[in-house]
Amino acid sequence: MDAEMNKLQGKLPETVAISVERMMRFCLLSWMAFEHASNKTKILPLHLTRFGVLLFETASFFYSLFDHRKDSINLLKVWQGFDHPFGGELQDCVRRLDPFKEELRLVRNRVGFHGSLNRIDERSGLGIFDVDSLRADNFFKLMRDMTELFLRMIEWYMKRMDESMKPREVLMEFLDEMKGHL
Repeated sequence: MDAEMNKLQGKLPETVAISVERMMRFCLLSWMAFEHASNKTKILPLHLTRFGVLLFETASFFYSLFDHRKDSINLLKVWQGFDHPFGGELQDCVRRLDPFKEELRLVRNRVGFHGSLNRIDERSGLGIFDVDSLRADNFFKLMRDMTELFLRMIEWYMKRMDESMKPREVLMEFLDEMKGHL
């Protein structure tokens, strides 16, 4: 499938195909995380529940979609330089993401991907998950909005793939994967 995703009609750079694959992964993570959200009180700490694990991994992955390092994907940069209908919406979502970026970086580094050696450092950035706060509501709404935007971007991209790569079938298989998590 990787080879299929890299062959496009037209002249979009390979980074666009890679970004679409990463958006697909984020969409699956996001839907799975929300699917496992629960109001039940549990003895397990949040980070050891299915919801917590998926939430921290999704948030970590979310941060990585807009990384500022030159050797990493940044969807805003990747999707500049060619014509598409998502420029304004993508910029708006990135603007809404900015207040969370530093906390997401800490979550990614200290809980999600890398880990911490003490609980004080580990807690850094977790304020965005305080479920009783407007800040958490705004963050979760942003995650849902980004997922919906990414689904439209993925579909737009697939419609421009070479027909020999079976883009309709690829899209339908991806959407079937999502159906189990909607």
